[in-house]
Amino acid sequence: MGRQISALPSNPTSPSNASFVYRITVGNKVSDDTLKACAELFSSNYGIWGDEASKVSSFTKAGQRVKMTSARLRAECLSHPENTVLVTCHLQVDPLESEHPKLCGHAFASMWDYGENKIGWVTQLVVDEAVRQRYIATQLLQTLKVHAPFSRISIIGLVSSHPAACNALAKYAAADLKDVNLDFIRVHAKGILQSSPISYLNDAQLRGTLFEDNYNNGSISSVFTKFYVDHTEPLRVLAHYQNKGQWCLGELAEGHEFLAIFSL
Repeated sequence: MGRQISALPSNPTSPSNASFVYRITVGNKVSDDTLKACAELFSSNYGIWGDEASKVSSFTKAGQRVKMTSARLRAECLSHPENTVLVTCHLQVDPLESEHPKLCGHAFASMWDYGENKIGWVTQLVVDEAVRQRYIATQLLQTLKVHAPFSRISIIGLVSSHPAACNALAKYAAADLKDVNLDFIRVHAKGILQSSPISYLNDAQLRGTLFEDNYNNGSISSVFTKFYVDHTEPLRVLAHYQNKGQWCLGELAEGHEFLAIFSL
């Protein structure tokens, strides 16, 4: 069902033979059990609702975990399984003792045509909080290159409130977040999103100085997704990149997410 790639974690628990195992699975081969595990990982690790959570629905409350169900995950990330890929990362503590390694990260990605270009789009990227800062997000995206159809994409992008996700995407494109080709995003963002088979991207509202005159909240390349997740941790990471002069996508406003697109 999928290819596997192993990599040692930065600080494996001695004396076990712990390793991270990456697997890539085409969309129509993703099992219900795998989808359920991904939904549970998202619900436990993605984030919490922010102060304006009530704008999302009457059921979302500030401070509560952002939850995901298998049905919603299938609708948002697997609506076109023939053009979708799932990469998973499992922590294999000891191959001889564990039949069920722990899922600690996943990435869903879709492909579609945009003129003569093939688009690759990361629709969801989640890493377990317990094993972050071990380049798992980076490796999840790098593993996409193992999938033959995905290796032929000419443009890759994502929408995310987390700067680390944008950084992992930049590494995929062998680029640097401090000198992203903003003109490329300005020219192609609208066409790319409108050509997408993913409904929430079709309806995305582009925001920031790349797309609007007189936009003065500090945003440069963003999308107003009305996803009012708490930004405490993303803002902390954003400040880290900004202090090192490694950021050019602007500020992160409430209900917004960064828009990152790279030509390959």
